[in-house]
Amino acid sequence: MVQSTQKSRKISITQFGELTIEPKHVFMFPNGLLGFEELREFVLISEEETIPFKWLISLEKPEIGFPLLSPWHIDLTYDPGLDFDLEREVLMVVITLKDRGMMTANLKAPIVLDVHNQSGKQVILPTDKYYTDYVIHSKN
Repeated sequence: MVQSTQKSRKISITQFGELTIEPKHVFMFPNGLLGFEELREFVLISEEETIPFKWLISLEKPEIGFPLLSPWHIDLTYDPGLDFDLEREVLMVVITLKDRGMMTANLKAPIVLDVHNQSGKQVILPTDKYYTDYVIHSKN
């Protein structure tokens, strides 16, 4: 549920309760995300209980959110191979929880957040070095 006001929005999220989102915290994704192209407005949520994970939550559909992690938490040598301005842009990867406690990261298609103009995009890296389902945790 999203409630708009002139200056801020109130959203209700099962995991985080009711939150007030200031416009300056909204990231615009002109092309959406892969598989969610119709969703354009997101907010990045950081909760102390889930550090180092962050959450990218859709403002159009707050029930849709993605756990994110810095790719360098997974691979210290992560090299996206493109010209990213890391003073201006933050790279994050989507984390997926699978069956039997397995957790994977999409290192192939990171999310790029431009913190200067509050925009975002998901890019597909032109390399075979990284995978969409890199296993970062598995309960065996």
